[in-house]
Amino acid sequence: MECVNIHGGKKYKMVDCTKEKNPPYNVVFPSQFARLLIEYQEHPESKSLAPDGTPCEAETSGLLQRAHIIAGDLRYVGKETDRKWEEGDDLSVLDFKTTEYGREKKVVPDASTADEIRRIGIRKTMGLTDMSQHTIEKLVCGEAVRRRTRDYVLKAIQVYTSNTASPQSSRPVLIKASTGRA
Repeated sequence: MECVNIHGGKKYKMVDCTKEKNPPYNVVFPSQFARLLIEYQEHPESKSLAPDGTPCEAETSGLLQRAHIIAGDLRYVGKETDRKWEEGDDLSVLDFKTTEYGREKKVVPDASTADEIRRIGIRKTMGLTDMSQHTIEKLVCGEAVRRRTRDYVLKAIQVYTSNTASPQSSRPVLIKASTGRA
């Protein structure tokens, strides 16, 4: 049976590993239930530690310890599913992307953004962007703001920096657009 890798388009031949004694290198084997059981037994326990505190491996035995986990940001993900999963035969289901709720439109600026604003000055940045002091201070403190707001401020800083670096223009020119507030 011929198989196609949907990501690269490369073709492979599927063979039965019980019938082929010396299979060529460019073949694939169907997953068999016996192999799945073996893999399940050999799978390391990722949620626990070995008795000596090291990560679990397939051969680990004994009383397992707790693995301490530090959570990052909470992300609210939707439970909706695409009905194409039920129908099968549609390869577009492999490109499925979950719905994420919450702060998906907000970003936390990096430290270099705060450094640039401090270098130019908060008041000067407020004048360049026509944004409130509160919004600019959020960027300096590393608080979450709208992606558009952050990108607009970065563009204003870039234009200001490039205009002050070249002696042709004494005043930076930036077309102000309405961005809303943070």
